Amino acid sequence: MPRDLKTAQRELDDARAVLAALEERVRDGGDVTPQQLADQRELIAFAELRVEAAHRTETRLREEERAALADSARQAAVQLIDGPGMDAIAAATATAVDALTSLAALVYERNERIAEVGQTLTQLDQDMRANGGAEGPWGTRRYGVWGDHSRVAVPGTGAADRLDAGRLTTAVVVAGLGESPQGREAQTRHMHEFNGMRAQMIANLVEAHPQLAEALGVRQGVPA
Repeated sequence: MPRDLKTAQRELDDARAVLAALEERVRDGGDVTPQQLADQRELIAFAELRVEAAHRTETRLREEERAALADSARQAAVQLIDGPGMDAIAAATATAVDALTSLAALVYERNERIAEVGQTLTQLDQDMRANGGAEGPWGTRRYGVWGDHSRVAVPGTGAADRLDAGRLTTAVVVAGLGESPQGREAQTRHMHEFNGMRAQMIANLVEAHPQLAEALGVRQGVPA
């Protein structure tokens, strides 16, 4: 059985120590024969070969381990490239886009209604001031309501404020990225990229993952 490197090196060290002791005995006038020295040197030479063999065995085993790990990684990479994973992500992306589209439509509709009601109240305020019916803004408070294009309020009931669709949808994305360290990193990166880099960000994403183009509404590399 081949020696492991640690054992082979220990045997070589022991053989060298024995030779050193024999040589010292010769220097001290001890009864050491030339054959004993020759035999010990041959033993050292043999031990050195075993160390070399152990090195080769260890190198071969490491290479086999690396090859096995690389093969496993290659198979996993092929599965990532050719497998159905991106199809599932593309479908989920389309669902997310549809959900954000519905959310944005609701926000736009509500904002338009707030603007319409606010415009009516603003005109009433202007009319009341022009005809001496009120001093200063919000003269319509006397009727239990006031507002402008961004807010309408009914004292004692509450207020309806205009929603910023961009901020809301961004907040949805950030919230959806999660609270894990990876999610926090993605949130920070998203907020940086969202400001002024939307088109390029989407173009780069689709270039790397063409399967997402349809879900993101990208045609000829330009966001729709």
